[in-house]
Amino acid sequence: MKNFYIAVEIEENGKYCAYAVKASTNDNLLSKLEIKGIQFANVCETKRGAEEVVKMWNAAHKANNRYLFDSPTF
Repeated sequence: MKNFYIAVEIEENGKYCAYAVKASTNDNLLSKLEIKGIQFANVCETKRGAEEVVKMWNAAHKANNRYLFDSPTF
C-alpha cells in the first residue's frame, strides 16, 4: 500500500480554496474525491509536492481577491 497526496481546489460562490487529500493505492478515488465544488485534483507523489501546489493555488486566489476565507461570512 503506497500513499500519495492529491492537491484539490474547490469553488464556493465564486471564491476558491485549495488543500491536500491523503490517499493510498487501495482507496477508491471516486469516493475519496466526492467533494462539493471540486474544480481540480492533481496527484502528487509526496506531501511536500502537494503542499507546494496548494500554497501556489491559494497565493494566486489571495492575490486575485478570490480566496474563500479572506472575509467572514457572518
